[in-house]
Order: sequence, then C-alpha cells, then structure tokens
Amino acid sequence: MSSPPNTFPDPIESTPPALSNEAFAGPVEVITPPAQKPFPSWSAWDVVAIIVFTLAAILVFTLAALFIARSFPQYHNATFTDLATSAAVVIGAQTAAYPVVLLFIFVMVRSRSKQPFAKAIQWNWPGMLAPAFVIGGVVLALVIESLARFLPIPKSLPMDTYFRDASSAYMMAAFGMTLAPILEELFFRGLLYPLLRRSFGLIAGVILTAAAFAAIHGAQLGYAWAPVLSIFVVGLAFTLVRVRTNSVAASFLMHCGYNFALFAALWVASDHYRHLEKVTG
Repeated sequence: MSSPPNTFPDPIESTPPALSNEAFAGPVEVITPPAQKPFPSWSAWDVVAIIVFTLAAILVFTLAALFIARSFPQYHNATFTDLATSAAVVIGAQTAAYPVVLLFIFVMVRSRSKQPFAKAIQWNWPGMLAPAFVIGGVVLALVIESLARFLPIPKSLPMDTYFRDASSAYMMAAFGMTLAPILEELFFRGLLYPLLRRSFGLIAGVILTAAAFAAIHGAQLGYAWAPVLSIFVVGLAFTLVRVRTNSVAASFLMHCGYNFALFAALWVASDHYRHLEKVTG
C-alpha cells in the first residue's frame, strides 16, 4: 500500500471573469449645470423702460394728487403753481408712486436674472458695519457743506419752495431719508452702474453714474454749477462705496446718513423748522 503524499498541490484560486465595459453599456446621462446669466442680466432697454415707467407713474400720481388737493378747503383758491410746489402734494404723489416703481424694478430684475432680488442686484447687507456707513454719510455731508462755502452757491434754490413751513419740512425730511434713497440707490448704483461699467469700464462707469445722479437733481438746484458740482462729488462717493464694498446696501446707508445730516442741520439752523426763512432765502 502506498503512503499518502506528504504534500498536496496548491489549490487553484478561481478568478472571476473580467467584466467588460459592454456590461455597463447604456445611456449615460451627463448633468450639465445651468449656465449662469451674465451680470447684469438686464439691458439698457430695461433701464430705459424703468425711467419711462417712473416718469409716467409720477405724472399720474401727481395729477391725482392735484385733483385730490383741490377738494380740500385750504386749496380751493390755490393756483396750479402753488399746488405744484406744495410739499404735501409733491411728496404725497411721490410717496404713492415710488412703491409702484420699486415693485416694477423688483419684477423686472427677477424676470431677467431668475435669482432672488437681493442677490441679483448685489444688495449685500454689510451686517455689523451698517452703522459705519450711516456715519460715513454724515461725515460726507459735513465735508461737502464745508467745501461748498468756498463755492458760489445761490442764496435760494428751486427746492427751497418746498420748505414753506414746519410740516412741509418734516415731510421732506421723512421722504428724503427713506423712499428717496432706496429708489435712487437701486436705480443708480444697483441698475445703472453695472451697465455702464460693463460698457465703458470701471472709471468711466463711476464718473457717468455720478454725472447721471447729479443730472437728476439738476432741476432742484436750478442747474447752478456749484451745487450741481457738489452733488456730483456726492454721487462719486456713493458709487465708490458701491464699488469698494460690492454692496448697494452700503451706498444706501451712506445716502441715508448724508440726507439725515442735511435735514438735521436745517432743523438746527431754522429753530426746529419754525423759522425756515432764515435759511431758505
């Protein structure tokens, strides 16, 4: 009888058959991220549409305010010129028109960008630094007013006609620190500046935005070169803050601080708006 072998052959390890690529053959879905819209997503024609809509809204609400004012006894004998320069009529009309314009801007930006409005417009709230921009606006107003003393500023300006009494001044102040800055900053630093920068470059975009900002205030300043130059410099400052911070909210806060300082100075100089004739010519 033969003895069993001392060794056994090594077991043969089985190797699973290699899987060919054909086993996974099938349609492969390629996920392509949606292309981001260029900034800004709106066009120059959209900005023109906003300007036309704003003018139309102000006209419609001003006419409505004029007719409503004539129904009050104190305005029965008032002329059209008196009503057109009444703070109650003008501010009332613009207070009604501006929210409608803001809604139009909101819808337009959302429809063009397909993004949340604040992100599309680069609102970018500055957080804890918000008070610093308000203070910056106050400082800017003090600097501009100090430098304006060396310029030939007219003793009276067309906008002075809106400051007839204390109630008119308070209405102007409330409007000038709320609705006016938000609409102007959304339009000039939010909508117009990005278009101008894309078309003409950074420096030209900043200068043209400030020039447009000064032009829109020209009628209030009687187109006198000294006050228009002052508001141009203010527009430059607001736009540079917008550029530096990439935030429309920052320029808005600075605008509020600037207007607050102007109305506060007028409040002090006129004995709480009770003697406006001392400062409005």
